[in-house]
Amino acid sequence: MRRIMSNPSVSIIVTNYNYAKYLPRCLRSCLSQKNINCEVIVVDDVSTDNSIDVLEPFKEHIRIIQNVENVGVAASANEGLRMSRGQFVIRVDADDFVSADMSYFMKTYLEANHDAFCVSCDYVLVNNHEEVIERKYAEKDNISCGIMYRRDLLLESGGYNPLMRHREEEELRKRLGDFYKIHHLRIPFYRYRMHNHNKTKDAAYKTWVV
Repeated sequence: MRRIMSNPSVSIIVTNYNYAKYLPRCLRSCLSQKNINCEVIVVDDVSTDNSIDVLEPFKEHIRIIQNVENVGVAASANEGLRMSRGQFVIRVDADDFVSADMSYFMKTYLEANHDAFCVSCDYVLVNNHEEVIERKYAEKDNISCGIMYRRDLLLESGGYNPLMRHREEEELRKRLGDFYKIHHLRIPFYRYRMHNHNKTKDAAYKTWVV
């Protein structure tokens, strides 16, 4: 695994609450980004499981923020955003994982398309054995993660609404209106894990959980 980068171009923000079981897989994928300098920031929202112990072997490779009180995913994401140093930022849920090519291609896209506020990628639903369930298209079925933003513009817009415990991305899109100009890469870089403890995922998908 790579050491913490001093001048990252991309910051990957992982918000975590009681996902110790899935954290190592998530972090290994984030730390395996190719052809780019990335930093990985984990914001732990006062987990009551052994998440902090699980993070210990990664501490030389990631930046860890421990909230002093449980504030929810939106406020946690904002804290990671404020602490980030990359020109671009992207969120990954602690129970998901990503392709090693994700950051490079999405950063390259934003550098070539200055009118884009952000760019999303497609994703694949997987079960606990990482078997593919279904490919999803972000243009049609959008999610909060797997979207790369220009950090400065996201900060100027006020970031996520900290009052939103869930569905913070949906609120951001509505609040920003036409300013929220999202582009889409039809490449499934993101792996969206379906399991019995998903906090925000559609209950209809639970029939696929193994």
